[in-house]
Formats: sequence, C-alpha cells, structure tokens
Amino acid sequence: MASESKIDVVLFVPEETQLVYLAEGAANIVYIFPPRYPFTKPTLLEEYSSTTPPPSIIEDDDDGEQDLNVFDNKLLRLRKDLPTTLTVAIAQGQWERWIKPLFKDDQLVHQQLVRLGPGKVIKRLNEELRVKDAQISAPIPGKILVRPTKRQGVYLADDEYGLLITDMSPCQGNTEVIEFKPKWLSQSPSAPLNSKRCRQCAIIACRNQELATKNPPEELLKEYCPLDLVSGIEKDVLYVTRILLAPERKLANVDRFARWIFNSPLLTRLRDLQSELDKLGPLKADPKDWKYRVAMTLRDCTMFVRFPEDREDDKEMIEARIGDLDVKSVGKGPYWKETEEMLIREGWYTGTERRTTARQKPITCRIGRTFDTRDCI
Repeated sequence: MASESKIDVVLFVPEETQLVYLAEGAANIVYIFPPRYPFTKPTLLEEYSSTTPPPSIIEDDDDGEQDLNVFDNKLLRLRKDLPTTLTVAIAQGQWERWIKPLFKDDQLVHQQLVRLGPGKVIKRLNEELRVKDAQISAPIPGKILVRPTKRQGVYLADDEYGLLITDMSPCQGNTEVIEFKPKWLSQSPSAPLNSKRCRQCAIIACRNQELATKNPPEELLKEYCPLDLVSGIEKDVLYVTRILLAPERKLANVDRFARWIFNSPLLTRLRDLQSELDKLGPLKADPKDWKYRVAMTLRDCTMFVRFPEDREDDKEMIEARIGDLDVKSVGKGPYWKETEEMLIREGWYTGTERRTTARQKPITCRIGRTFDTRDCI
C-alpha cells in the first residue's frame, strides 16, 4: 500500500479560498472554485503593486509561490468522515500505482493531491454543510437546497489533503456532458452457468422489486444491460442509449451518444480489464488481492462523455474520461460475497426469483431477453 510519505505534495488550497458546493456521493463531496480566482476578498488585487507578484501568484505558508491558474478547469474533491474511506494521500497513492498505468492520460479524470489550508478549510465547509442540513429539516423561504436528504448528517473528514480533479461539467456554449456508470461489462465469473441475467441486471431486478413493494412504492432504477454497451450490435447499442438518456431523449443526442458507444475503445478496454483482473468472481476471489479490488473498482466507476457544440467536430473532439476510481477497500469483500450468494440463492441470476409484485416483467438482460430491441427503439 502506498504511504503518504512517498507522495510529493506541491499544490495547496489557501484558507481564504471560497469554495462552492457542487455535488456529493457516498464517500466524497465535490466543490467548485469560483471563476477566475479562488478568492473573494477584494483586498487581494489591491495588495499587489509593481514590486509584488501579479494576482495570479500567491505565497504559501512555506514562503513558496503558486500560480492560481492551477485551479482552472479543476474541481476540488474532499472525502467524508466514514470508517470505509482511506486518507486522501493513501487513496491517491493507490490510484497512482494501480489505476493510472491502466489507461491513457486522456481517458482518465485526472486527480492531483493538494494540501488544504491548516484547519480552517474543512471546519468552515462542515459548518456550511450543517446549515444545509438544518435547511432541509426546516426549509428557509428563498433558499435553494442542494444537498440530497439521504446525504445529510455525514460531514467531511479532517484530512490534510484533498484532490484536484478534471472538471468534466459542461463548458461555456452548448456542449453537453453525459454521465453514466458502465458497471459490469462482462458476466460475473461466479454466476451460474444457466443464468438469464448478468450481474448488473440481477442486482437491478432485485432492487427494483424491493422498491416496488415499499409502501408507498419508490421510483425504480433504470433497467439497462451493460453488456449491450460492448455488444457491437447497432440496434442493441441504440436501445441501451435510449434507456440511459431517458426521460430526456432528444434524438440528436441519442444518435451522437450511440455512435460514440459503438466506436468507443474505452468501453472495450474497461471490459477487458474487468475480466483480466478478476477471473474468479466474488465467491472465490480474495479481497486482499489488489487486482480483484481494482476490478471491482472498475465495475463501479463513472464515465463522463463531453460532446462539442458542433456535431461535425464529434470525430476529433469528443472527450471521454473515467472517474470515481478510488480503489475499493479490503473491508468490502464480505459484502461482495454476500451479495453474490444472495443473487444465486434467490434466483435473480436465473430468472427464477420469487415475485412479490402483481405483474411479471420480461427479462431485459441481453443474456436472457426474448424480445427484439429493434421493436423498442
């Protein structure tokens, strides 16, 4: 495992940086640097004269200098205070060692270790999160609530570091970014031989039955088969594209996205790595094996595809990167195995599960579907 001492940290986020909450997942929160400068103090520009550095330079605590342009086109990702999250420096060391060598530089959401201003940055951001949580519990008129209710109550870890990551949000103009999770692009090695669903379709079918039987029923997850993404069959690629982009299915976007999927070497590379790094599956694989944990990481990554404003530029200017690649922890091993055992025991792989909903839905997985996707386009 990579240690913090082996990582050379150069960049820093000063205490005065005014960060703006963007989004969060289960383990991290992402912040935006305000345009032009990460500072809002009006005295910053006034303090500089012909004898001092320009405003694109600021001194750090160790009398070094840093060009503020390093924050251009970057987001700041900070980890939450959870027992399952590693320190940022250790997680970055694993990414550098095990993930980065697997892909070309332009295929990854780049991430770079950055030191945080001592103490006050995390403290201030946690205070802001608590205010958001209070607004969720007791809404304040005129306030925009941006923190999901299910995320409240968990705050940032008092970590010395954060990560600068590539900003894959839409740029100025009419560019569009499509974000999705490719998931398991090949069948689980420990799935039954008579399976009618792949691993991901089995999981979705199970979870959707749980959601449908709740009182009141909750919104179902999208039922798309990741195997269609790498099928190389145009009608199946178009079918899965329409599901991924629903409910806003602009035909132009569907067509562009489907064309990218059909020709993407990145998706096939991802599939091949998932298979090469895990040949046993969750029932037999050893969670202490870094290759298995990297394979499971690649099965839970996020794909960002940014399309240029002019569709005539698609061939040369589409930007596709993979993110959310913190290597999974050894502690996830029992959960992966228990989930696999449940899917097999309850018949979700084979389509023999006990139905608790009134209507039997057809199997949508590429392995066991009995309908022609052309009829659904």
